[in-house]
Amino acid sequence: MFNIGSKITEKLLNYYFSAPDANHYINELARLLDVDPGNLDRKIKELEKEGIFISQINGNQKYFSLNKKYPLIVELEQFHALKYGADKNETQKIKQTKSNFKVHASILNLKNKFTETKIATKFGDFNIRVYADSQGKETVVLYTEKIDSSAPVLVRIHSECMTGDTFHSLQCDCGEQLENALKKINESGNGVLIYLRQEGRGIGLFEKIKSYQLQNKGYDTFEANLMLGHRPDERTYEKAKMALADLKVRNIKLLTNNPSKVSEIAKLGIKVVERVPLIMKSNKHNKKYFASKRDKFKHFFNDEVSYYFYQFHAENAEQVELIGNFFKNKKRDPLLKICVGVSANNDIFNDPDRLANIESIFHACDFYEGFVPILHFSFRNSIDQIKELKLIKKELPFVKYIQTNDIKSSEVEVIKLSCKLFLADIPLSDSNFDLVHDEIFRKIIKKHKAFILLDNSKGTGVRESKESLMKKINILLEYGLNDIAIFGGFGPDDLDTYFELRRYFKINFSIDAETKLKTDGEIDIEKTKLYLSQLIRFDDPKESGIEQTRTFLQQNKSTKWQNAVVEGKEFMIHPAVFNSGHFASTAWFASAVKEQVVEQSDFCEIGCGAGVETCLVALANTKMNIVATDINPFASENAKFNAEKLGVGNRIEITTGDVLDGVSIGRKFDSIFWALPFGFLDPGTDVTMEEMQVFDPGYKAIRKFFNTAKKFLKPGGQLLIGFSSDLGNQELLEELAEEAGLEISIVAEKEIQEKETLRFELLKGEYKK
Repeated sequence: MFNIGSKITEKLLNYYFSAPDANHYINELARLLDVDPGNLDRKIKELEKEGIFISQINGNQKYFSLNKKYPLIVELEQFHALKYGADKNETQKIKQTKSNFKVHASILNLKNKFTETKIATKFGDFNIRVYADSQGKETVVLYTEKIDSSAPVLVRIHSECMTGDTFHSLQCDCGEQLENALKKINESGNGVLIYLRQEGRGIGLFEKIKSYQLQNKGYDTFEANLMLGHRPDERTYEKAKMALADLKVRNIKLLTNNPSKVSEIAKLGIKVVERVPLIMKSNKHNKKYFASKRDKFKHFFNDEVSYYFYQFHAENAEQVELIGNFFKNKKRDPLLKICVGVSANNDIFNDPDRLANIESIFHACDFYEGFVPILHFSFRNSIDQIKELKLIKKELPFVKYIQTNDIKSSEVEVIKLSCKLFLADIPLSDSNFDLVHDEIFRKIIKKHKAFILLDNSKGTGVRESKESLMKKINILLEYGLNDIAIFGGFGPDDLDTYFELRRYFKINFSIDAETKLKTDGEIDIEKTKLYLSQLIRFDDPKESGIEQTRTFLQQNKSTKWQNAVVEGKEFMIHPAVFNSGHFASTAWFASAVKEQVVEQSDFCEIGCGAGVETCLVALANTKMNIVATDINPFASENAKFNAEKLGVGNRIEITTGDVLDGVSIGRKFDSIFWALPFGFLDPGTDVTMEEMQVFDPGYKAIRKFFNTAKKFLKPGGQLLIGFSSDLGNQELLEELAEEAGLEISIVAEKEIQEKETLRFELLKGEYKK
């Protein structure tokens, strides 16, 4: 199929070991070798089984399996060299391997270094600010002479397009958009342009020109990116958040035709008070490009607002009030609506009480901003569906939105009337998905802006696979049907597929859940709150920031062992392990924990990393039995190395596993400590092993900790929880503790200077009796 000799081994080290993204290395290697990414992925898995990526020296294979996110040859050989010594040949091999290792760091570093001056342009005079970047992809910011942050600031976030911005290509409208944005910003007298270096929707100029080759053969920009092994849109906007924060801009009017960009920016904690269209005329060269942006990327070339919906179900007005009060003062995307589903069938026409109850639910939604009630009407037992639609309009005049459940697939006229009388949601399952190939059906949907609901569940709670949903979504987008909702099988702690689809397509899909929000067949308000809070929660970082912290980890990642001195003790930190020496909070947590475990006999630390806190506790308590565990096998080995180096290796059992999975059943402790990975990211977000030390997507690991730690505690035992209310999601933490029956109290707290002054807390958790 392809050569796996010197060519692949050389480039394998160069690309495979450098990319922390789950798919990036495959795409790089596939481009290099001119092979299909899927075939290459399979071949690499075959090589994995043969052990080609795993050091066999001194039994290391039993500790480490292939991990795409780490340069294992470098790591394992460095471990061996440091622990067992290295002869001349091994030393040379390490040097050769290290020379091929590249640190992947694409985001600005934490310090936001920039230089600035003034610049005169044909569009006006601006301040120009350029941010340093280790890869030469400097972010450029142009802003008006004065910025009034007390008022909404006009902002354009423009991604680099050399072909359009510099060479004035007629195949896109990027250059025209850039020029018009600068004109509007200058005219506003209070505006900012942020120029992000993410050419070709994030795939780079080389790949973009390959995409142009495919476009010249008739494919559109969406299809071309997929054919090259990329996502449709790989851009991110963290650098824009940092640039705006440096200008102290929090409220903006965003110049864009892209609703997804509004949501992406809002998610970073920036309030988008208005989307300002930036409309260019198409030409004969870019008509297909415009059509692709409209149909497949859901761009709007007017001032139309494109909402999307998070839906739950209510059986009475009181439930609406409970959820409505729960949502008060919670930040949400300006394009997001909370949809309240109300189930009904033709029995309601002979039941005045049910009609009155439905009306009360609908009117209850009026008191809560952004709440939209929708009637889920089942036509399963209907004899005359047309007649019943008209009856709904007559008897329930307050109904504006309707979901037409159980319509026969052949009844296009029923769907047409539904869309004409109401704002309609049309469910499609495998049994009637072929409707999308019917031109009459498509015209109805587009004319009335109806939503397509992908729902194979039919109330069973069984979710359709991500692959099946992706296939259907691609078909819908091919037809320009981009108002899409994903239903069936979702619920609390089960949203990864939804978030993965949103990130992949960069479209704001709507979502509904019902079955998994019930207990014994009844709506469970607590489950509903949990589901909705997981959906609407934003990583809204403070000045120090979630993404800045991720950047810090990337930019400070070393290919060599490093040392850190904490409380006068030297610790060696392996390059694949979180370097707690970068953070002053590490020493404070160690000191605070030691005070809490004096005279205790059994102690456990989760997420031990390089073993700093574990070793310091062991040194302070010479008779204590200690277990330390970490999900990262490199961390476990690193902690063993430091424990032996400090003379406490014989008293510490160090294991590998997720949360407490690596701890023997039956072990009991007086205290279990975990400096939580309190950085919140959306469920399903990919993080590296090192980032797992700081980030817990959806707080899944924390929930697991709270729900399983009790069986590892002695009577009267306690959890010691390292947290930061400035960086973590305190509200969610408290929700999870309450859910697990934990009473949380602060036993120590301190403001610590890291990038800025941040508050850290050591919490004590005790299970309610």
